[in-house]
Amino acid sequence: MKTAATTNFQRLLRKSGYKVTTSRLLVLNILEKEKNPISAQDIIDLLGQQIDQATVYRILKTFEEKGLIRQTDLRHNHAHYEIFRNDEHHHLICLLCGKMEDVHDCEVSEAHTTVLKHSKHFSEIKQHSLEFYGVCRLCAKNEHRERNERSRWISQI
Repeated sequence: MKTAATTNFQRLLRKSGYKVTTSRLLVLNILEKEKNPISAQDIIDLLGQQIDQATVYRILKTFEEKGLIRQTDLRHNHAHYEIFRNDEHHHLICLLCGKMEDVHDCEVSEAHTTVLKHSKHFSEIKQHSLEFYGVCRLCAKNEHRERNERSRWISQI
């Protein structure tokens, strides 16, 4: 049974000049289902034996070149990918547990203008990458509790 997402992906692939293949649809479906950006290895693991590793990497590269997906660097020494939805957003990532949330309304266009105004050699910005790293409320609460326990333990010595 075809889902609405599958039909939309088929239309998207055709519009981008691609043949609709099972492999491409499988990769797009995984990216659509994931709440956060996902690595190529995670996609390969989720697909099991359905598609070979080289095909997954080739699909991701092609999709990125066509602007269907966006690559994000989350400081894990490998790329992560998400569907490009025409909504300018960035990510806020907890350094302790990895929790991630989307950040909207960053006013990056103002930063683009400022960067270009101060640049000596560039006339245009084609793309950017901006991720925020911090500590989520739950981890901060746990850190605070651990600090208090250590202080109590030290004061008893």
